[in-house]
Amino acid sequence: MIPLAAADFSLSGFFQEVRTALTEMANDFAQFLPKLLLAVILLLIGYAIAKVLSKLVRIVFDKLGVNNLLERSGFTAQLLRAGIKASPGSFTASLVFWLTMLFVIKIAAQSASIQDISDIIIAIISFMPNALTAGLILLFGFIVADVIKNAVFNALDQMGLEYARTLSKVVFGFIFILILTVALSKINIQTELLNATVKILLGALALALALALGLGLKRMAGSIVSGVYSRDIYKVGTQIEFDGEDMTIAGIGPVTTKLKRPDGGFVIIPNEKLISEPVRGRTVE
Repeated sequence: MIPLAAADFSLSGFFQEVRTALTEMANDFAQFLPKLLLAVILLLIGYAIAKVLSKLVRIVFDKLGVNNLLERSGFTAQLLRAGIKASPGSFTASLVFWLTMLFVIKIAAQSASIQDISDIIIAIISFMPNALTAGLILLFGFIVADVIKNAVFNALDQMGLEYARTLSKVVFGFIFILILTVALSKINIQTELLNATVKILLGALALALALALGLGLKRMAGSIVSGVYSRDIYKVGTQIEFDGEDMTIAGIGPVTTKLKRPDGGFVIIPNEKLISEPVRGRTVE
């Protein structure tokens, strides 16, 4: 049986500890409250400053006509193709706003002695230069890859290749993957596996093309090249003599040329016949 005096002593000690803990908590809160109010005030002031800076960026872009200039140059269309729907001015203004808010949050967290939040913001700010560099590499890399894709498509399309669009997309894909590896390396992401995969795919593609052209498509390749020269020499409607009969060129395709006969029929011949054999005819005016 516990003596009453011991029970009274333990109970009073417990209440004393509770009172001490509550007193310390109240003191800590009283010391933290001014810091918290200061942090809130800094956040409000910083938010207002970020909004003003963001609005100034928008005004500068509008007054100087940067948005219109970038739109006329085609840069805005490229941004839209890259998935950025905002105008360059709006995008830059939003970027300035959030960068400013990161610094404001860091300062507010430090003033309130909230070290965990401060450390997180510092880590984000330290990461931002690499992230921005990677983002710019991806953005301009996408634009360059898209320009090259369009140039390849136009060149192959003028050659009359039916698979010009597919080839241009393949070229775009490989260029963008190479750019992606460079961008990922800027944010310290390992790209050895991706680089190895690209090398394997490029090697396999080169080997497949070499085998195809060397074994089965050598003659077709000659016809394709002949078609390029034929389109420079002969126009649709040109009259030529073929097999002792006057015919009219109705069209020159990637591999073959269609000749229209006087009776309404037609003849299909390989393109190399227009280049490798003597041809007599009359140029269409």
